[in-house]
Amino acid sequence: MDSLPFDLNNVHFFVLVVERRGFTAAADALGVPKSRVSRHVAELEESLGTRLLQRNSRKLELTEAGSEFYGYCVSMMEQAQAARIAMQQRVGAVAGKLRVSVTGAVADLLLTTVVPSFLSKHPQVSVALQATNREVDLIDERIDVAVRGMKADPVASDIVQSRICTIRWGLLASPAYLSTRPVQAIEDLADADALMYRTLDTVDQAWKMYDEADAEMLQQTKMRLQSDSLAVLRAAALAGLGVCELPLYACREELAARALVHVLPVLRPRFGRLAVLFPSRRGLTPAARSFADYLKSSLLSLLTPGELVQGAH
Repeated sequence: MDSLPFDLNNVHFFVLVVERRGFTAAADALGVPKSRVSRHVAELEESLGTRLLQRNSRKLELTEAGSEFYGYCVSMMEQAQAARIAMQQRVGAVAGKLRVSVTGAVADLLLTTVVPSFLSKHPQVSVALQATNREVDLIDERIDVAVRGMKADPVASDIVQSRICTIRWGLLASPAYLSTRPVQAIEDLADADALMYRTLDTVDQAWKMYDEADAEMLQQTKMRLQSDSLAVLRAAALAGLGVCELPLYACREELAARALVHVLPVLRPRFGRLAVLFPSRRGLTPAARSFADYLKSSLLSLLTPGELVQGAH
């Protein structure tokens, strides 16, 4: 068999530039200078004798040859990854780099102890951790393990979901706020100031509440603050600005000190199901499987029974 006329490392850089839609984004993802990414792609084009990308100051596009070659490159990278996983599984090595994506709430309030502890136990593993609340494409972004709140199974058939637990969320308010705006029934939320866990582009201003049977109830309300930061919502509630939604583990001390009060405790404003997701077609490396297992056991040990929905699936 003749040797390949190009370097597979150059192919890897080319694929990432296409996936990330630019040299700068690819360089950021790899943690290397942009000039290095450009050099690898240029070397690949030179070895092939054809231009793969059309570059200008405004956008980056695949040439006709580049589009055809990219299809082959994706297959090559998938096969290379499968070969690496197969060899790691054969020797059972808990080693290598893990790309992990979690929500901001999980990263800030739960993984601060889990990740350092895992790395201490596995010195041959490195972790690249992304904390984001946006929807992540595990395949395109080459994520090994993701942790997300889930209400239903993933739409994509090549994504596997493994349940961790169901975290209890609650509506919280300060005693001072409740003295002026008591909340004793779900209808009372119509006149209460809502401090909602929402992204900026969310326009829904209704509370979605769930009972113990997971039946959903809607209640329109007045949005005072929306944020994807639990810390901001908690601070606003402590300042007496309204009724916020938080996972109970995120306000454990405030509840104990009665700085916040759990209102309508038989209902919860979030489904709360926490799950580990991973790409099925890629397979789990021993490192990814070890991390997922460690994550499950560690998170459960960090939560009290009252912070979980018991018997939930």
